[in-house]
Amino acid sequence: MRKKLILFLAMGFLAIGGSASNASWLIDMRQLLASAHPETGCQECHEDIENADLHPNPADVIKKMMDFFDIDECLLCHDEVMEKLDEGLHGAENVKEPETYEDCLRCHHPHYMVGYGGNGETKVGQSDSDTLGTDFSPSPEDEKCLTCHGFFTPEDFSDKEKIFRLCFHCHGSQETEPQVLTGNSVPFVVEKEFRSAPHADVSCLSCHIQAAKFSHQDLKLQDCRECHPPHDEKVTNDAHADVTCQACHLEEILPIKDPKSKDVRWERTSKPGMNSRIHLLASTTGEALCQRCHFSGNSVGAVSMILPAKSVLCMPCHAATFSVGDTTTVFSLIVFLSGLVLTASIWLSGSRNLEKTVNPFSMVKSVKAIFSQKVILILKSLFYDMFLQRGLYKRSARRWTIHSLIFFPFVFRLGWGFVALLASIWLPDVSLFWPMLDKNHFATGLLFDVTGIMIVLGVVLALIRGSSTATENIHGLPRQDRLALILIGGIVLVGFVLEGIRIAMTGYPENSGYAVVGYGIGKLFSGMTGLTEVFGYVWYAHAVLSGAFIAYLPFSHLKHIIMAPVIMVMHAAADRN
Repeated sequence: MRKKLILFLAMGFLAIGGSASNASWLIDMRQLLASAHPETGCQECHEDIENADLHPNPADVIKKMMDFFDIDECLLCHDEVMEKLDEGLHGAENVKEPETYEDCLRCHHPHYMVGYGGNGETKVGQSDSDTLGTDFSPSPEDEKCLTCHGFFTPEDFSDKEKIFRLCFHCHGSQETEPQVLTGNSVPFVVEKEFRSAPHADVSCLSCHIQAAKFSHQDLKLQDCRECHPPHDEKVTNDAHADVTCQACHLEEILPIKDPKSKDVRWERTSKPGMNSRIHLLASTTGEALCQRCHFSGNSVGAVSMILPAKSVLCMPCHAATFSVGDTTTVFSLIVFLSGLVLTASIWLSGSRNLEKTVNPFSMVKSVKAIFSQKVILILKSLFYDMFLQRGLYKRSARRWTIHSLIFFPFVFRLGWGFVALLASIWLPDVSLFWPMLDKNHFATGLLFDVTGIMIVLGVVLALIRGSSTATENIHGLPRQDRLALILIGGIVLVGFVLEGIRIAMTGYPENSGYAVVGYGIGKLFSGMTGLTEVFGYVWYAHAVLSGAFIAYLPFSHLKHIIMAPVIMVMHAAADRN
């Protein structure tokens, strides 16, 4: 049973390829000395290396490990294996297809395979501890191999200088034969420049995680977010969830669109034989850096304008930022705050018969109540009367239904946006929240489109109800404000068009179909040119409508959005129902 378990683990190890520390070129000496081959010299299996004209040979690194495997090397010591296979046995296992067992490396790692004693118990070598035994003394021939390939302690695998020497043996700037040969396939890396680069104190394998193994081409890079938390939207003006970090931050690259995922990736602009500056990272910042993608006629589906970050105006609907820098936001907030001041002055003057409810004394009393036992009553009132709209439901279930179609989607979007924004600022390392900023994530796309549909439906029903001659007038409820409703509907409808243009110009990214309305509108724009230019103007139209609604709010019949919570707190503080 133990043999089967160990065999299974060995096969699993080879199937996943191991970690960087267990890659083919880096030998963990602790595991080697605990394996079945602790006393086998390197040259006994790799005798061809000693006679090689060039080692390592850049032409060999792109090959697979099996390209170097010769079963005769194993049979020099394990000649009985073939005899047992002819008898239908391999170890303690019955074999039906002996020819499939001639690929030893499929199951047996040559450096780390454990051995067995005569009683079937696991037989290990010298040590499997974190440090090697003091009696380990390699031969002079093996010592030459271990200078590059031997890793004796856990710290060795993060020894940037040791890894650096291994990598620059081939990737340095054309001073040696291996470097010249490597330069025929990839650009050179100038060692002096690299040592002054931002990541000079990081091991090459921290980023090039699969580099120390065979099949040394088209290697996967480590995700930058393993070390660097993503930028929040205040920095990037948008989540840029479909843009790789390298597309912005590497030097000498060209952003390109992946034809399958539709993500924005990158490719080198430096050619083989050239000195590459890619490790120096981009020297430009700000809008100059954004212009890599954001220009007229770009091929990655980026809007040609460099748009500002979504500001506080956008918070009721989006995961926005606390920024107030753009003209639309500044002007709208000035008008909005002026309206609040005017409304507050009317309240406090008592000219609207509100002096019994809203006056400086009642406001002070309400503030004190928040820090007293009455806070439970206040929270209860806010939950039932403001959130659940209990009072409106008691007066008119129909109006409550229409109102809820508009109100609850905004509450949901506001909550979603706040959670996403605050998590991106305070918990950037927690990946759970980042899909909330990704417009192409299935949950974000679906939920935002569904809530948008609800808002539009609520606005339409409200306008129909308001135009009906049989409209009920209920004392104590505000009159309908058609302009405010039209602004709300216009914001959402233009938002749907904006979403459709975005989906179309970015090539209908994966999962964008969950944004059912936006995707459908995007199909109407399929094949159209100039969408990256049009998007910016539609975006500003959406922003201006939002700003107009915010500016109009204190002067509209919807100012109860601002007044109602204050009145409810005061009533609860005064024990009124």
